[in-house]
Amino acid sequence: MQALSTTKEKGEKMKRSWFLITLVFSLAAFIMPVHAIQPIPEETGFSGFVNVGIGAMEFETNMISGNAIGDTGDDVITSLTDSPDSESSATPVLNFEASYTFAESRTQIFAGNRLEDLVRYDLSTLVGIRQELKGKSIVSIAYVFTSFPTEVWEDPYVINQKREETDRTSDGLRLGYDKILGTKFEAEFTWRDVSLDDETSGQTQLVGSLITADEAKLLDRNGDVYVTKLTYPFAFREKRHVIVPTLDYTMYDLDGDAMAFDRYGLLLSYLFNTEKFNLITNLYVGRSEFDEENPIYDKTREDDVVGASLSAFWKKFLGVPKMSLVGTLAHYNSDSDIDFYDTTITMGTVSVLYRF
Repeated sequence: MQALSTTKEKGEKMKRSWFLITLVFSLAAFIMPVHAIQPIPEETGFSGFVNVGIGAMEFETNMISGNAIGDTGDDVITSLTDSPDSESSATPVLNFEASYTFAESRTQIFAGNRLEDLVRYDLSTLVGIRQELKGKSIVSIAYVFTSFPTEVWEDPYVINQKREETDRTSDGLRLGYDKILGTKFEAEFTWRDVSLDDETSGQTQLVGSLITADEAKLLDRNGDVYVTKLTYPFAFREKRHVIVPTLDYTMYDLDGDAMAFDRYGLLLSYLFNTEKFNLITNLYVGRSEFDEENPIYDKTREDDVVGASLSAFWKKFLGVPKMSLVGTLAHYNSDSDIDFYDTTITMGTVSVLYRF
């Protein structure tokens, strides 16, 4: 079938003053942390961190509406062949982890959220347990669930009329293994079940005119997501310089084969550590290859993903030993061969990180 032609008429953009919290973290896989699992403390008791601040973000996406906290994206679009328009907003920054360690058994229970989880635009919470083994290896298991449902469009492909929102949630398990068999290798595996309350992609306007009902099923976004990461840190000059390559493989095993894909990626991180400050630079490159031809555009989608960031940590902020002032600049771009699916996010944040 032929792709839809671009309409010339442009709809009015709706600006939002309060930006969706989850999007502020969509670049965080390229920002923090250098190591997947932190060492378990030697003493029994509570530990963790909280990171609070504010930022500004410019973003482009056709697929995300918002969440329970705020809205983003246009209710009305006028084309299925154009890249998304750009919007800007101020946004809060918030993430944390609280842990309790049983020193004698080398066991730790924890709860919190992880910045790098939020590439998928959802604010997730983890509750789990870590266990230190002989040789200082650490294994972990956690339940991962959506704490603030992401609002997406029931049917993203509606033009020239208001699109309806629906909640997208996910839950699953995460397994981690740090210092595998006494080496520096780190591995992590995450499985999630992704569910939309109402999934009607392609059914509102396109069925019967551009695609069939069976072809609309190829656009279904429900399903399972699997993420595997393998990391090996290289430290030099007493850990003053640390280089950390991470290989990742992501499989979106979605019900709609045209939306299902495999992504292969490489994250390269560099940490410069001094007594007064830390610098972390990150570069991510990846490629997503989709399973089946998209029935709207008559082609099988491919996305090229690039992300980069620079974060500076000013230690002992205001003279407090465990507090740091954090500044971050980051950019993420997913360039699809189908312009409608292009996504670009640029952000700058300032926050205060306190460890306890």
